[in-house]
Amino acid sequence: MSDLRPQIMIFVTEYLKNGNNATQAAIAAGYSEKTAYSQGSRLLKSVEVQQYLNKTEQKLNRDLRQIFAEDAVEAYAVLKEIMLNPSSMDKDRITAARDILDRGGYKPVEKFSGDVQVGVTIVDDIK
Repeated sequence: MSDLRPQIMIFVTEYLKNGNNATQAAIAAGYSEKTAYSQGSRLLKSVEVQQYLNKTEQKLNRDLRQIFAEDAVEAYAVLKEIMLNPSSMDKDRITAARDILDRGGYKPVEKFSGDVQVGVTIVDDIK
């Protein structure tokens, strides 16, 4: 894989950065605007380019998952700090507690639907 030309590596990087536009990736990699469409199409058909593209995309996904995991730990710490801080406003503490429970899989009951029998007695004590 590492024996790919730098221009092709740039193509793959740009292709992933720009939302999978092969023509724009080819231009960014140094191919002429006149041939960028055909060069991009040709590169995407290459087995070596596809393998490098898949490998690069998998690495990016792993890196992003790691970043999100680290951020989740920090976000939890912030929510917990707000929830436990007596000087935080009650509504903020409740929201933080609800968010922590929500992320932990504890969803509140959204709606109650059912019949309720209620007895009412009217007392007339006006004289």
